[in-house]
Amino acid sequence: MSGQAKKVPYVKFTDPQLEGETRLSGRLYTGLLWSLLFAACFAVCLYYCMVKPIVITSANVSDDELINLSEAIPLSASESGAENTVTFSVPAGVRASDIVTQNLYNERRFLVHITTDSEGYYGTLSDSGIAVDAGRITGDPGLVNRCSVAYDSAGALLIFDMSHVYEYVLSIDEDTVTMEAVSPSDLYDFVVVMDPEDSYSAAGVLPDVAGRCEAMLSADGVKVYITEPDVTEGRYITAAELTEETGADIFIGMGVSHDGADHHGIKTYYDPMYYIPGYGSIALCESCLKAVTIAVSDKACGIGEAPEGSVLYDINVPAVYITIGNSDNSRENELMTEDSYREKLAKGLYQAVLEADGKMGEESWRD
Repeated sequence: MSGQAKKVPYVKFTDPQLEGETRLSGRLYTGLLWSLLFAACFAVCLYYCMVKPIVITSANVSDDELINLSEAIPLSASESGAENTVTFSVPAGVRASDIVTQNLYNERRFLVHITTDSEGYYGTLSDSGIAVDAGRITGDPGLVNRCSVAYDSAGALLIFDMSHVYEYVLSIDEDTVTMEAVSPSDLYDFVVVMDPEDSYSAAGVLPDVAGRCEAMLSADGVKVYITEPDVTEGRYITAAELTEETGADIFIGMGVSHDGADHHGIKTYYDPMYYIPGYGSIALCESCLKAVTIAVSDKACGIGEAPEGSVLYDINVPAVYITIGNSDNSRENELMTEDSYREKLAKGLYQAVLEADGKMGEESWRD
């Protein structure tokens, strides 16, 4: 019998009431039950795949797919009854995997790129240069300020200029995509706005540290929004607008000091005009000062009132402005260009945010 599969015979039960009836052996009977169960599960999965919407995963639209927006064709969104929702059709054969999105929240803009060979599906330009809208988009009129489409060799890029900063949940059901706009504060338990105001000092230390901290906090379920420097006046919303529209729990402004070659260390600032009981701006200053100073083994230079004109005076949540080093000090400036030191700075801010999250979560009066 070596090398041959063992056959499972049909047997008769000895139960006299079953005399004369053929039954399967226990092992084959179990196998049959598992086969039936698998078939049933497969049928259920197939049914849901056919009739239930598929959620589209958010991803960045690649640089290759970004298009000169001056070439975009203006479209209109017909009014629909669904609040905070936009729907649009997609060409036949488009699947969820053919759709990628990017939330340009600092511009209140949302991009949807659809891989398709159906050029002109959403709208075209006539020979005389007049936009011809195919009327494939409907939505809440208070949600979208304007929308447009541009085409590239891979497909179509839908551009939605929104009235507010939102997060978006997209699903596709057959040839219809539903885009639901959700307030960040409703979607996340803790929201942080980080404002690295200077992109150039110490080889871009501030946006780099903010990005590293965002990655750490995202892994813990904390949502971080990072401001963009408005080098082209009016393109980006302000730090105060971003904080308000996201419903942020705390605000962290970041800077590099210029205090002369003999000074070094970490310092935090607060708005003395803003006060709430419990964990407020001063407590946040203390958390950031302590956590970052310990993380980089530097000197704590204390807590001070924000100077006149500081962004902190426009923020209405617990807020801190932290200088993470002195660019005039050659040694500290050199440290801020090092990868390992930036990682420590980010780790310190990460610890401070987690402390703020924990302490504010204990204060039931905030709910």
